[in-house]
Amino acid sequence: MVALVAGAAVVASAAVGGCGSDSGKKLTHPPYTVKSIQLGFVTVRDIGKGAIQVQDSDHGSHVIYTPPNSVPTCPYVQRADNITVAVQPDVEPVGGNSTGRFIVGPPNAEQSSLPVVTQGAVVFTTDALADTGMKAVLAESAKCPASFTILGGPPIIVGDYKIHSRAFKSGGWTGFAQQLAHTAPPDLGTTTYDDLTTIVAHKANAVIYFGYAEIHKIGQRADSRAKAEKLAKTTLGRLG
Repeated sequence: MVALVAGAAVVASAAVGGCGSDSGKKLTHPPYTVKSIQLGFVTVRDIGKGAIQVQDSDHGSHVIYTPPNSVPTCPYVQRADNITVAVQPDVEPVGGNSTGRFIVGPPNAEQSSLPVVTQGAVVFTTDALADTGMKAVLAESAKCPASFTILGGPPIIVGDYKIHSRAFKSGGWTGFAQQLAHTAPPDLGTTTYDDLTTIVAHKANAVIYFGYAEIHKIGQRADSRAKAEKLAKTTLGRLG
């Protein structure tokens, strides 16, 4: 089983429409609204044939719960058994309105080469509030360790986690891209590992995030960050 794309099981539950656009053109501009941000979200056409989309109000609650109005900072760290500094996996910014959390991906990630994209945003009434919210996210994400281990819990999350982060910029949006690789203990006999990149970006009165998760065979290169950044730039380009 796979930890980082466990949310793909949710994708099979129901398809929803009205979010995102197949156009690569700019569709909106600041100041943003919840609806205008949703125009830029990743679509099934962006992912590929066979992908479906759902709105998820309780993503990962069967393994790791994060509120739907939160912004990710260090996924899965709340289950870590060997960290010395308190780190939160997400931040709930004050004074913002959530777009909701949407997942685009295959009905079963373990039987498809398509990625699973989890996306959402928080939209504020002023740029200053968004800036304060993003600073809180950056401060918490900076605490994310270079590695940690989860010893107990559901088998799909047990194992070693390694994290690499770098700055992200695109069309006036700024933030970070954080790549996380999860490998299961050898005694589980797993021949794959999880490759997840989380991008969080801020511009004007909005903070937006994308989680791009793939399953790779052990020995294959972890390349989710390059793919996630390319997709994020396309999406952010729609938002102007």
